[in-house]
Amino acid sequence: MRLYPAIDMKNGQCVRLTQGLFDNVNVYSDSPADMAALWESSGARFLHLVDLDGALAGRSVNAPAIRAITERVKIPVQLGGGIRTLENIDTMLSLGVYRVIIGTRAVEDPEFVREAVRTFGAEHIVVGVDAKNGKVATAGWENVSSVDALDLCRRMEDMGVQTIVYTDISRDGMMQGPNVAMTKKISDAVSMDIIASGGVSCMEDLYEIERAGIHGAIMGKSLYEKKIDLTEAVKAFEIPQITLDLPFSSLKLGPDGLLPVVVQDNRSGEVLMVAYMNEEAYNATLQTGRMTYYSRSRKELWLKGDTSGHYQYVRSLFIDCDQDTLLAKVDQIGAACHTGNHSCFFTKIAGNSLAEEKSGTACEEMN
Repeated sequence: MRLYPAIDMKNGQCVRLTQGLFDNVNVYSDSPADMAALWESSGARFLHLVDLDGALAGRSVNAPAIRAITERVKIPVQLGGGIRTLENIDTMLSLGVYRVIIGTRAVEDPEFVREAVRTFGAEHIVVGVDAKNGKVATAGWENVSSVDALDLCRRMEDMGVQTIVYTDISRDGMMQGPNVAMTKKISDAVSMDIIASGGVSCMEDLYEIERAGIHGAIMGKSLYEKKIDLTEAVKAFEIPQITLDLPFSSLKLGPDGLLPVVVQDNRSGEVLMVAYMNEEAYNATLQTGRMTYYSRSRKELWLKGDTSGHYQYVRSLFIDCDQDTLLAKVDQIGAACHTGNHSCFFTKIAGNSLAEEKSGTACEEMN
């Protein structure tokens, strides 16, 4: 399960609201960037940012604080608040935000979301569904619409959205536990990743979310009030407990003593890259849940994403029939290739158009 420490920004400060009320504010830090660095050092693998001023204004207000965060940390961040135009999205991505969260505009103009996914890619677009009594709220939670939350989620799936942040506003900042039942209902009804938000107060809440099969959880006040230790939570939920059926000593290595690794995007099936492992890299991958390789040029271990933040999180590992090549299915953050392309295999040098057409049809039928 993915954990998302939250940093809510108002007037350039790190704050928390209660039930989304702007007149009920607790200030936790004058430097959101310092807070981001703290969560990263505690093991966070993704950050959830909210521009509270932007949510009311309908445009980015805390851009300097946002840039300070993305320049300070290596881990990816997602941002919501005031994202209402394609220009807004482009600006936030240019500030180093990995993916943006569309809220109000998704309710008022669902087709805008389809356009955003088409323009920027589904990996960079998230929809925030904030609800009171099952109905979607907009404009910084100031207005409650007649739109049903589950209906909106289903429509967003049709628009190509892959990730939803579902917030029960009545639980937000109350430290009374999340609305797991409704979040699970949505998660079970769609194929998208659903992130639970609002009310997480303790480790047991996180275990309940995990047991419900929900993709992730946003933690705010529970971290700031020290009810949850982020380092312990990361160990419990984000470092996979990988069952090892085959030790490295059983694998067949190449003449250089290394094992080739084909890396595949777990969601799309796209082949991302080929790299190599020695036993130390293999063990590090199993222990941390992040793909670690052996660099043949530098002759040292290489944690993928350690300099770029484009980490690869392990979903599963397979060995081929000859036990001499590993297939790693991963969640890829950002680009896998140093050129900025999602996959290293972006240069076509030959192809059969008829065969490709038939192959595409077969894949569509299987999906």
